[in-house]
Amino acid sequence: MKRRKVLYAAHTSTGGAAFSLYHLAKNLDKDRYEPIVLFYTQKHSYIEKKLAESDIKTIILEKSLEPPSSSTQPVRHRDIGGWLTTRFGKWAGQAYAFIKACYKFIRHDVSKIWPIVRAIHENQIDLVHVNDGLPLSKPGIIAAWLTRVTCICHVRMFFKLNHFDKIFARFVDTFIYISRAIAEDNMAQGIPTAKGTIIHNAVDLGQFSLSHDTTKVRDEFGWTSRERLIGVIGRLDWWKGHEFFLEAMAEVYRQIPELRGLIVGAPETTPQNQAYLKKLKTLTQSLNLEDKVIFTGFRSDIPRLMAALDVVVLSSSTPEPFGRVVIEAMAAGKPVVATAAGGVLDIIEDGVNGLLVPCQDANAMGRAISCLLSNRELAEQIGQAARRRAAEKFSVSRQVAIVQSLYDRFTDKTQNQVIPLEIAGK
Repeated sequence: MKRRKVLYAAHTSTGGAAFSLYHLAKNLDKDRYEPIVLFYTQKHSYIEKKLAESDIKTIILEKSLEPPSSSTQPVRHRDIGGWLTTRFGKWAGQAYAFIKACYKFIRHDVSKIWPIVRAIHENQIDLVHVNDGLPLSKPGIIAAWLTRVTCICHVRMFFKLNHFDKIFARFVDTFIYISRAIAEDNMAQGIPTAKGTIIHNAVDLGQFSLSHDTTKVRDEFGWTSRERLIGVIGRLDWWKGHEFFLEAMAEVYRQIPELRGLIVGAPETTPQNQAYLKKLKTLTQSLNLEDKVIFTGFRSDIPRLMAALDVVVLSSSTPEPFGRVVIEAMAAGKPVVATAAGGVLDIIEDGVNGLLVPCQDANAMGRAISCLLSNRELAEQIGQAARRRAAEKFSVSRQVAIVQSLYDRFTDKTQNQVIPLEIAGK
């Protein structure tokens, strides 16, 4: 089989979607597929660095960056669509949304199409794999259509699709959904069932199974082996529910005074998320947890930090598209407490390989954390079951094999057919 070239087109090189893209591109069978990654804008991110270290060709469309906003006040926008709907009916709101989407496409996306077309021609691309769902992937989708190259759209987030977005679905050959929740959300919005398949995100098991000197981690933060450590790991987004984690921690601290917490991750420079960080630090003070919780900011040594935690918490206040940190913690053999919504339900069987709690319920979260910290045997049992689950269902090698099988169906013209919606490789 001739080696095929895959162009991964992504809106940004930050966040969980970029990490997933990196692991997929890095682990492709290079005798069969050659990855080339294209980012719309340069972020000088950790992922860009890792791609370079892996000798994966990277193309940047826009290298000049706007300086981050210094304001921490959320920007308020007038709800014109809502006003039109109330005044004139649903059709008016939909018409406004369509016109607004057209304007944004012309202003922000059209200029990116021809550079992507040029990249496809110059690199002799056989398949375009856009990484960000329909709303953010329009330039890559149209570039693939113009060059008559197969286009696969990886949907990694919940998106509210407007009528303009849905026009672009007809130019996509197939969709990859990272969870059943994402698949059901897209189908409910009119994306044909036959056009998609569910392929879960994956974790590098070797990276999280390495032994680490947890004493040094504790020393770094001024803690000893006596302290019990819990943590939330991930970008500081307003919907990640860190406030519920802090409230739960305050409850558990009353029972376990040696409790300490890590909040690992940094907010993006948007005013909304900068304000969220400020809110969390104020809440930490009001709960008298200033000397019990450390905000680490962005860290690249997640496996090392995770090894030192007794319990990993996913506190998201709204449904997670998937929950990458959950499978990372499971790969590390750590018991996880997670909110029971979205993609997490594809990962955790409650009471078997993790504990599930309702979203926005700090009391239930606190009880689950306390249960694991108070019962080491149960925590170890759940951690071991979690490790087995990660190895069986969420390994990078398994995911890459499934994705390459999907690629084969489109690059081998004798097998050009769509996989029906299912959990691929189940």
